[in-house]
Amino acid sequence: MVVGWDATHGEFTIEDYYYFSKLKRYAEKEGIEIYEVKRFCELDEYDVIVFNYPEKDFRNWEIRKILRWIKLGKRVIFASYYGNMDLVSDRINKVLAKIGVRIRINNDVVIDPENNNGDVLFPKGIYREYTVVMPCSSSISSKNGVLIRSSEKAVSHPTGLRRPVLGIKLRIGGELIVLGTCVFWDNYSIDFEDNRILALDLLRYEF
Repeated sequence: MVVGWDATHGEFTIEDYYYFSKLKRYAEKEGIEIYEVKRFCELDEYDVIVFNYPEKDFRNWEIRKILRWIKLGKRVIFASYYGNMDLVSDRINKVLAKIGVRIRINNDVVIDPENNNGDVLFPKGIYREYTVVMPCSSSISSKNGVLIRSSEKAVSHPTGLRRPVLGIKLRIGGELIVLGTCVFWDNYSIDFEDNRILALDLLRYEF
């Protein structure tokens, strides 16, 4: 499996040793190669494409390509952060709206006073049969495709939404994955609970 990690929109780069060396090392042990991609059109070559905290707007022609990739069967992953930091959620939401899916990353933060990893901003969530930790996450609004849901005690602030959704996966030919946080798989968090399993599952995709 070969993954294209976008670096054309100011994202956290996979080549940043301080933040993502563990993810890259764990992936390589599982036969998953991750490459930083500095030219948008070269993402055509990959079956899994990651946009991890994009800080630059997507142009219309790029959005059309993203939709085409998904319809051709690829997996596209968008990862945001809480509170619409650096307007990242707004940028992703514009892409989601233009490709015609009813998903929205909310301008909030998910807190859990009971089921957390030692900090209310580090809520635990359920992914399949696994427990994962999703630090500094916004909630996601969608009627379909729940991938990760927080515990019954979790709530979004300031909206008050209970048991908010932390991750969505939709099938539209291929797969679109939207995550409320981009730091669950960084060097600090990837060894929490079953985060490594989640991270590798996201990158491992049979085209």
